[in-house]
Amino acid sequence: MPETRFGELVLRRWPRRRGETLQAFDGADHYLVRLLEEEGTGPATLVINDQCGALWLSAAARGPAWSAGDDWVARRAALANGEDNHRPLDPAAWLWPRATPPSPPDQVLMRLPKSLSLLEAQLAWLAETVPANTPILLAGMDKHLPAQLVPLMERYLGNGQAGHGWKKARVFRARAPGRVIEPVPAPGQVEVPRRGWTLSAGAGVFGRRHLDIGARFLLDHLPRDVTGEAADLGCGNGVLGLSLAADNPQVRVTFCDVSWLAVESARANAAALFGPSHRHEFHLGHGLDGLERRFDVILLNPPFHRGHAVDDGVARTLFRHARRHLAPGGELRVVANGHLPYRRPLAKLFGQAERLAANDKFVIYRCVND
Repeated sequence: MPETRFGELVLRRWPRRRGETLQAFDGADHYLVRLLEEEGTGPATLVINDQCGALWLSAAARGPAWSAGDDWVARRAALANGEDNHRPLDPAAWLWPRATPPSPPDQVLMRLPKSLSLLEAQLAWLAETVPANTPILLAGMDKHLPAQLVPLMERYLGNGQAGHGWKKARVFRARAPGRVIEPVPAPGQVEVPRRGWTLSAGAGVFGRRHLDIGARFLLDHLPRDVTGEAADLGCGNGVLGLSLAADNPQVRVTFCDVSWLAVESARANAAALFGPSHRHEFHLGHGLDGLERRFDVILLNPPFHRGHAVDDGVARTLFRHARRHLAPGGELRVVANGHLPYRRPLAKLFGQAERLAANDKFVIYRCVND
């Protein structure tokens, strides 16, 4: 297992994969830690959007440190790296979206998130949560910087300026206003054709404004006469599982995602459609890990990115999760871009991968756990 060094830390991504090619840190992490050492105004630090613990562990070496984020895997990676480096982190010091640090930080270190809507929500949250004049250092890799970053900082924080570049990263500085200037953006609204539904989707949730075209295709090929247990794996706003539940009233769906905001979006949509006392369940975590039950149907529209990097390893991991958690005779339905080489790994796991449907962009595979 390759390991990568960050200062005095040895860091790895999570889940641990043989032959991992993606690093657990980048130039933006290096830049923020360097500036923390040079410009830190006190011991307490709030970290936002840490990838694998590089920022959280570095800040915790100085004093109290809290890490805020939406990604369960990022949290798990940081905690695992803390154990590996004999510098354990307090799990209670992780803040899910909308939580508040238990005491005021002296500074904020923030990595630029991939999603612009998540960035807006986090800037609005900082304005509301962090005391006035708290310095905020935001960094991202040059190739991922949005053109409107400084105007967004000015809109939500009342100030912001670009700093120098270093190691192909750039830093942006601001100070917290100590008051709400612009409220947190409202959840996205997604129209679902043929259902007459309008689903909500929180900041950064996949398909926040428009129904993903792969999901739209799978909606036309959902199984019928399903009873028992089903899983919407990588649920996003829950559109696949909700549609399955609407067509199969006896089924109980477990909505699964690594994103806290995605799971909360699916939870809110299920309550709106089926009432607060519905039977469906929600799982925040890595795929199906931690679930004991087996499923009669699993629906999957897998990602092929980790952050900004193209990587089909996530999909292949979820295929293995589905194989382990399907009941005898249960089936997995996967929708994927037609060019992705998924049929072979699916057939290797299940013995077959039926091509259930295809169009000019997508293919749907059906795999049965015989």
